[in-house]
Amino acid sequence: MDALQMLENALEAPQQALAVLGLAVALAGLLYLLFDAIRYRSIPELNVPITEQEASEQLQGAELYTPTTQLPKDKIPCYDPSSMQFLGYAKAMSPAEVREVIAEAKEAAQVWRSSSFGQRRRLLKVLLKYIIAHQQEICRVSARDSGKTPLEAVLGEIVVTAEKLSWLIKEGEAALKPRQRGAGVMAFYKSARVEFIPVGVVGAIVPWNWPFHNIINPISAAVMAGNAIVVKVSEHSSWSIAYYGRIVEAALAAAGAPLGLVRFVTGYGDAGHALVTGGVDKVVFVGSTEVGKKVMAAAADRLTPVTLELGGKDAFVVCEDADLNQVVPIAIKAAFLNCGQNCASGERFIVQRKVYGKFCERVTEVAKSMRQGPTLGAGPMDAGAMCMPGSVQKVQRLIDDAVAKGATVLAGGKPGPANWHPQQQQQQQSQAAAAAPAAAAVAVAENGGAVPPPSPARLTRRSAAAAAAAAGGSSDGSSSSSVGQFYPPTVITGVTKEMDLYYEEAFGPVMTVIPFDTDDEAVAIANDCPFGLGSSVFSGSKRRARAIASRLEAGMSSINDFNATYMCQGLPFGGVKQSGFGRFAGVEGLRALCVPKAVAEDAWPFMKTSIPPLWQHPVGPAAAPFAVALTTMFYGPSIGTKLAGLVGVLKAVTGVGMASSSGGSSKAKSKAC
Repeated sequence: MDALQMLENALEAPQQALAVLGLAVALAGLLYLLFDAIRYRSIPELNVPITEQEASEQLQGAELYTPTTQLPKDKIPCYDPSSMQFLGYAKAMSPAEVREVIAEAKEAAQVWRSSSFGQRRRLLKVLLKYIIAHQQEICRVSARDSGKTPLEAVLGEIVVTAEKLSWLIKEGEAALKPRQRGAGVMAFYKSARVEFIPVGVVGAIVPWNWPFHNIINPISAAVMAGNAIVVKVSEHSSWSIAYYGRIVEAALAAAGAPLGLVRFVTGYGDAGHALVTGGVDKVVFVGSTEVGKKVMAAAADRLTPVTLELGGKDAFVVCEDADLNQVVPIAIKAAFLNCGQNCASGERFIVQRKVYGKFCERVTEVAKSMRQGPTLGAGPMDAGAMCMPGSVQKVQRLIDDAVAKGATVLAGGKPGPANWHPQQQQQQQSQAAAAAPAAAAVAVAENGGAVPPPSPARLTRRSAAAAAAAAGGSSDGSSSSSVGQFYPPTVITGVTKEMDLYYEEAFGPVMTVIPFDTDDEAVAIANDCPFGLGSSVFSGSKRRARAIASRLEAGMSSINDFNATYMCQGLPFGGVKQSGFGRFAGVEGLRALCVPKAVAEDAWPFMKTSIPPLWQHPVGPAAAPFAVALTTMFYGPSIGTKLAGLVGVLKAVTGVGMASSSGGSSKAKSKAC
């Protein structure tokens, strides 16, 4: 019985140990959850007011806006590019007002540069908490201001912004802490390091394609680096800054940051010029190559450092061994996300000839099935509107030129109602019927009647057809977008170097498909481009994909994916050639907002720098030989040369061999006299 009892006890012991271990793990888990809940609640909640216009899914009774080139100087008309509904005016700030804003930011920068990393992280955590809790509001405002779909807004405004903030919170401090460097050979007794000092005030000029992300991206990096920042938003997406600005102001207050730490500028080109030349300490510009060159020229007068993230015409290489089931959906997103209005959109799809036909067939089928229309209140949409006035005409010019010179359009190619969502068609019909009397009045005016024509920038309840003509379509309904600046997802083949589309950035929903036979040919086609921002390579062989990507002239490459480098916020973002220079994002981008200051000091208290007696003035005949010998001793490429240098040092110090040389010199001088 004793042996049996001992056996039972031995069997029960592991079970008891496991039970205790399980209880300990459960308790630790509960404690962690409790700690996490306390930590989350310690992050302040923001109470940001939102207007009815910002909160409504649909705007009732809003007037239609007709874009015009004759804009008022002191205000910016704002409208929804997918419905052409007028949203109001934003202030067009004068250059003097911009300089005042910069001066306020400079005062805040003096305070914030001494802030702790803990306070900086707290500010970013406050922003992140609000963003996650208010995704729908942020995306709705973005969709209304820029014409994108709600899904596109989540992907481009929320996901990448959350990733950016998360990376800065976790790794920002480590990237900005002083970094030890090797002191070298002769200065072995020194401690060398690089300190990253805030530049002061960052001036950022951002585009309209992602209204929320484009402001939070530079703001978060600038404040994490200890800077103040002034952001000039695009005149084509100035309505949303009212809400987004309130979010930032509330976050600054909650984190105890100076209110002037982040300031916004709305206005036209003169406001942007004033920002560049008004005394900021660093300029970050995101936009077209043409304007980027002007920014660089304006910054040159004060030698203000500039980061330029400019145009792109990214290559998307598909090898014959790639998985088309994976590639096709990614290619559709690469070309048509946000109607192709992305600096790193895929524009040139370079496909190996063996799978070229299948690829074209499959992407064409998807492109033709995509629904396009007003992005809010009309049901789910696959594509929204072109945000910037004139974009539809620009894309059409490129397509028409290509077709006239022999290219073939497989899908899209003309703005029209073919892909409209059914709810949109009903909405356009009712709007046209309700606006018929106003349209008649407009027609009378155009025919020389007594009714005066609308003044520039005047709001009119025009018919859907009239609005279409103003937005870039035609009034006959056959090739117009009726209401909204729409251009359909377009697939085009047979594009050659003689066509404008081959080299010019489309910045629209255009997929150009080009065949290739060999990997060398694919690389040559990809590199035959003035731009070099991003790139993608798809192959069943990672080795092959890497080999192709390594030869592409681009600032970024994604292997078997598209733009994955931007989701990895630890990586730098930027390009080569006409796509600009400098980087934002990642360690490199964060440090680019600082002055890298070199610091050297004595490593040990018992060793310090002193000038050797032989080098102290007035110097004697052994000074130069001592320097030569010392250099040989430290840097000689072999032990023998180092020993020879050591012997020379000893001779110079002891004076051995120096007297004869000195005496000879004296005799020579006497003889010369």
